[in-house]
Amino acid sequence: MFARRTPSAPAVVGYVRTAAGQSPVPQITTLIRAGVAEEDVYIGCTNGHKIAWPERDLLLPRLRSGDTITVTRLDRLFCSVQNLIIVGTEPRDRGIRFQAVEQNIDSNTLEGRDFFGMMSAFATLHREFVLTATNDGLAAARARGKTGGRPPRLTPEQAEQAQQLYDSGTPIPKIAQTFKIGRSPIYGYITPKAAK
Repeated sequence: MFARRTPSAPAVVGYVRTAAGQSPVPQITTLIRAGVAEEDVYIGCTNGHKIAWPERDLLLPRLRSGDTITVTRLDRLFCSVQNLIIVGTEPRDRGIRFQAVEQNIDSNTLEGRDFFGMMSAFATLHREFVLTATNDGLAAARARGKTGGRPPRLTPEQAEQAQQLYDSGTPIPKIAQTFKIGRSPIYGYITPKAAK
């Protein structure tokens, strides 16, 4: 899979991202000078504003604890700070080392660990913001009389009629046909005789 990976030597891989029409050669040259074997350089060609980068998204899960992924700059591997937080956290938690050669960021150094520690704190803060905004939105919707989920298929009066039809021996398919809904939702509205 990776040219230099052995049981005693973890893999050191490089990742290059270019836009359409951009040459990857300057990035590849920088990575080779940083110690990445040319055959272990992976090239992705994508617009920087897309969240999903197929080549990167295939490469990251293949890395194991102790492996290193080297890039020229972090923006070659992540499209935004939020993407760095979301996508970068899981590999680091698995023990994958990140190196950004031109920015002198190495997740194995004190400064690099501090940098990624701050990114983790931002990730937690971001999750809290999203959770708070979601809960505030739900509370505001409830205050306006809105409830989450699908709207009920039957009104309370129709549900009572469905129960009466069921109690009088009308088969479920016939009840469903009467209210023009599927059979499955009917079961949510009726109480079987044995359970009463």
